[in-house]
Amino acid sequence: MVKKIFMLGLFATLFMAINCDNEPYEGEIIVEDTSCVEAIEATEIAAQNFLNGTQEDFSDLCLIYKEALLNQIEACGDEDGSLQLLADDLGTCTEEIDACEEAIVATEIALNDFNNTTDNDYEETCNAYKNALMNQIDICGDEDGLLNTLIEDLGDCELTYVETLGTWKLIAWEPNPITDLDLDNDGISSSNFLDEINCYDNETIDFYSDGTGRLYLRSIANITFTPIVGTDLVEFSTVCSEIDQTIFFTWFQDGNTVTFNFLDGTVLYYFRNANRLYVVINDGLVATSSVDNTSTITHSITYIYEKL
Repeated sequence: MVKKIFMLGLFATLFMAINCDNEPYEGEIIVEDTSCVEAIEATEIAAQNFLNGTQEDFSDLCLIYKEALLNQIEACGDEDGSLQLLADDLGTCTEEIDACEEAIVATEIALNDFNNTTDNDYEETCNAYKNALMNQIDICGDEDGLLNTLIEDLGDCELTYVETLGTWKLIAWEPNPITDLDLDNDGISSSNFLDEINCYDNETIDFYSDGTGRLYLRSIANITFTPIVGTDLVEFSTVCSEIDQTIFFTWFQDGNTVTFNFLDGTVLYYFRNANRLYVVINDGLVATSSVDNTSTITHSITYIYEKL
């Protein structure tokens, strides 16, 4: 069976308005760099061709799609790593993934769409993400209940508008992509790592009307792991320490994207969905080996804040 990903609207469509006057233009001719727009359009076409392909042309269309993703990264950048994640999920394009892996890829793409949604398509992308999760449950199962928990957290996908100004509190660390790390060694993985490490329960962000803000850090987790002899498994240990750190930043909002500019030059892009803020940190979780103190387990984490 050809690899189907079931994705809708992976990339934003850009429109340009051109006004023409009857009088000839005598000023300097400005040539715009359209490489990013062209790369996005090429990726859209490659994605649709790939989705609509057959078993016979699977490998060729997969390679074209993967190359288009990499070209878009080069032309436009990839701030949150989502494009690279999609490219990595395609693998070598030499063989099709099985139905369960296919469902997992579809869920990751739906989550990426949902995290980058706008008010206008919030309900659509939310329901698409829920459907992808339910499809993954049907095909792969949900032994630990992780996927069902994510579905319940989405609720009825009804958009509730709240102002950005005010205080937001960290409520979740969601693995991105979904993983089965068991940080508290209870045999049950969670969709929210904060439920497992007993830390970061009072981290907040304040937004002020003058375009400034403050990020308050009140705890920090030191996560280590120890290999279990004779197995491929590891055992995690977490020590949470109290800290008192305030990080100042300036911010502005464009649609549902909230841009943070920190004093050290770091720029982060948070995405708003109703009363929640999302930001993907590529190495959000870092666990260090207790044996050699150099080996690490890292994982991309979606930080989720909720308006108080």
